Amino acid sequence: MKTSEKSEVFFFPYDRGRAFLRGLRTLFSKVADVVSAGDSVAVKVHMGEYGGSAYLRPPIVRRVCDLIKEAGGKPFVTDTTTLYPMGRFTASQYLSTAAYNGFTKESVGAPVVIADGEQGCDGEWVDIPRRVSDCSLDKIKIAKKIFNADSLIVLSHVKGHALSGFGGSIKNVAMGCVIKKSKAAQHRVNRALIDISKCTGCGQCIEACPFKTLSLLEEKMVRDDEKCMDCSHCLYLCPEGVFSLPPQAQERFQVSLPHAAAGVLSRFYSKVAFINFVQDVTRLCDCATPSGSPVVPDIGILASTDVVAIDKASLDLIAQSKPLGKFANISSPDILGKINGTDSLIQIRTAQELGLGSMVYELKE
Repeated sequence: MKTSEKSEVFFFPYDRGRAFLRGLRTLFSKVADVVSAGDSVAVKVHMGEYGGSAYLRPPIVRRVCDLIKEAGGKPFVTDTTTLYPMGRFTASQYLSTAAYNGFTKESVGAPVVIADGEQGCDGEWVDIPRRVSDCSLDKIKIAKKIFNADSLIVLSHVKGHALSGFGGSIKNVAMGCVIKKSKAAQHRVNRALIDISKCTGCGQCIEACPFKTLSLLEEKMVRDDEKCMDCSHCLYLCPEGVFSLPPQAQERFQVSLPHAAAGVLSRFYSKVAFINFVQDVTRLCDCATPSGSPVVPDIGILASTDVVAIDKASLDLIAQSKPLGKFANISSPDILGKINGTDSLIQIRTAQELGLGSMVYELKE
């Protein structure tokens, strides 16, 4: 684990007129020692939802895979299935969506693997080393193909998120490297409240629930709380507003994220590096289709072995930028958090308290 000492974050800005592929080579050289000759290297990336457009482009991932090979590693590009029932709910659906979005073995120069298996259940349990802020998570199940890797390179598209304010490396590790049940465990604090007086018995939520949690009783919806996986699909689908988030849902969710990340990172210790791409910064995450218009201009690429420092540096760079369009009048050290109605720094402060890294960093171009 990292200490509270100042961490190095390496930065390649986009406003210098230089080729980003060359910049990636320079950045990777600063963190390449996490890859040893012969290592199986999991390249964690969100390959985009079906119908989305803001995800990282395949040529970016290809360059990283090529650089890993030059360092002697054997990369595979990977992600996990989702809780919600769209284009990535099962491994076969995700592989189809990934190919549609341009991610194939031929395009990225490495196998494309969905790490938690066809139904999102294949994994290995690890204990969360310590807990703070009354978090109930004590263990998580890392997706098996990621767990079995020798090292981990986390490629994160920095953007907004409706629940966590923003998503960077912490969220990418916490939510993206675990199986469905461990995703659900993090989302448990978001379990929707029900105002049954608003229910008209239309049945839309029942048909849409991927886990068959909902049913009709006397023309009203009822939920089986034992089966509920807290995917929130019903919350966003219901036309009558029956479902709502509980108080402090966003803040409590942000506390869960770094705890799950701590469990994943305990598997890799010094064999993990993070590369954040601060571009196509939209209000919502890559799971949303569409994810919205750009909040700030494209900024650049960051690399570090400190997950806390790289996310804090990403937010700081966004705060120093001039917001675009309808966001032009927003002034805040946490622009994405303000847009999404929360304090995005909760996850970063909690991660530092857990010993995952330092919010004090040195930015090196």
